[in-house]
Amino acid sequence: MTHDHSLELQNAVAAFSEGRYPAAEAICRRWIESGARQAHAWFLLGMALTRQGAHEEAFRCLQQALQIDPRSAETLNALGTVSNALGRDPREAEPFFVGALKLNARCPDAHYNMGVTLQKRRQYEAAATWYERALVVRPDDCEAMSNLAIVYKYLSRHSEGLAVIDRALTVSPQHPLAHWNRALLLLSLGEFREGFGEYEWRWKGGAGPQFIPRSFSQPRWNGEHRPGETLFVHNEQGFGDFIQCARFFPMARQRVGRIVVECPTALLPLMSQSGLADEWVAPSETPKAFDAFIPLMSLPQALGVSLEMLPGLIPYLKVEPRSQRWSLASGGLKVGLAWSGNPTHDDDPLRSIDPELLGDLISTEGIEFHSLQVPIRPEHRASVARWPRWVDQTSAMTDFRVTAEYIDGLDLVIAVDTGVAHLAGAMGKPVWLLVQDSPDWRWLRHRTDSPWYPTLRLFRQPHRGDWRSVLDEVVVELRRVIRDRRLTPS
Repeated sequence: MTHDHSLELQNAVAAFSEGRYPAAEAICRRWIESGARQAHAWFLLGMALTRQGAHEEAFRCLQQALQIDPRSAETLNALGTVSNALGRDPREAEPFFVGALKLNARCPDAHYNMGVTLQKRRQYEAAATWYERALVVRPDDCEAMSNLAIVYKYLSRHSEGLAVIDRALTVSPQHPLAHWNRALLLLSLGEFREGFGEYEWRWKGGAGPQFIPRSFSQPRWNGEHRPGETLFVHNEQGFGDFIQCARFFPMARQRVGRIVVECPTALLPLMSQSGLADEWVAPSETPKAFDAFIPLMSLPQALGVSLEMLPGLIPYLKVEPRSQRWSLASGGLKVGLAWSGNPTHDDDPLRSIDPELLGDLISTEGIEFHSLQVPIRPEHRASVARWPRWVDQTSAMTDFRVTAEYIDGLDLVIAVDTGVAHLAGAMGKPVWLLVQDSPDWRWLRHRTDSPWYPTLRLFRQPHRGDWRSVLDEVVVELRRVIRDRRLTPS
């Protein structure tokens, strides 16, 4: 019995192009089992598998295809893409894309994927070059334009980034990633009203699959006045985002009757005594009755928040003085320190500091340093153990209320971009925030102050990765504080 491979090929290609990946997979497997040793069968099988998330098997199938036809730029490019999808070191993918480009110098996918790989490695200058090359070959590639725009943000080329994004949205007006990256660029420039409008694209796939809209029978609130009704604010994102947006609860309450807020467990003891809302519920707990809902980070857009409206009432988080429970007595300045954030955050390698760099800071005369680092990462413990004059009572910091009570007894908080900095800022405590050269949108550009927290001072990297200059500046400022006995320069 003969086997019509040309018909199988047509059927497999048709199924794949129509998104019927299991059908394409089944056809390719039959094709291979029939004894046909064709590279395209293995290639299509690998592509169908990777579309279904079976990346390990897909990689093996693509390797088989390459063994049969080692001069296939398409297969080399696919191997690099799947290697990235497997979460391997991005450097493992680069040889595949380089090989594809040697075979086909105008392969737009390989140019684009080299950009993606270098972006993952935070080599932004090189990533920009590859995205720009991809756009020479394929000028209407919205993915390349969207990624290039955010790379320009990391390179502090915001105006160029916006120009690229606007071009992408001319080609594809509903492109979610382009809208999301436009939001980040606008917010970084302080264009809050337009930026927070674009920020809503996180629910339409722009920010990735982690943003899944929650459904309720009640309508979504858009800032309209609903006197006598109850608004439910559901949580999203991190502790810092929650603390930052908590200032907007009273403003929202003025437009409705009551406000009920879903609150992270670690923040509940602190928030429940703040008076910022009428009722607090635990994560994933829906209130019994409400009339409308809104996601937490949609409050600024619904309320029409602009740069000029900030900071609002400060402090908006307070605690009862309970510092007597802590051993805070000191003849010197009491300074809290947090040097790393959530390790799962995409930008954590940029925003967190290796504690090995903090030796000179910790050794500053006249300062008693107190740990606000909860938890201390296992890989940091050896470095921390060598620090002098270091007070660590974080084992007792079981929630943010306890941490706030501790901060209340300190003179100053020095932190990277993490929830502790937001907490201290919301309490009106002096905060020195250490940020990378192109930080999160909320810290804007070129400023040493923050519109969000009037007691917060920014210490920015002059160049990417240059924490040494930042820390040297902080040490100089601490010595000035000790000399002048005042936290703010005269």
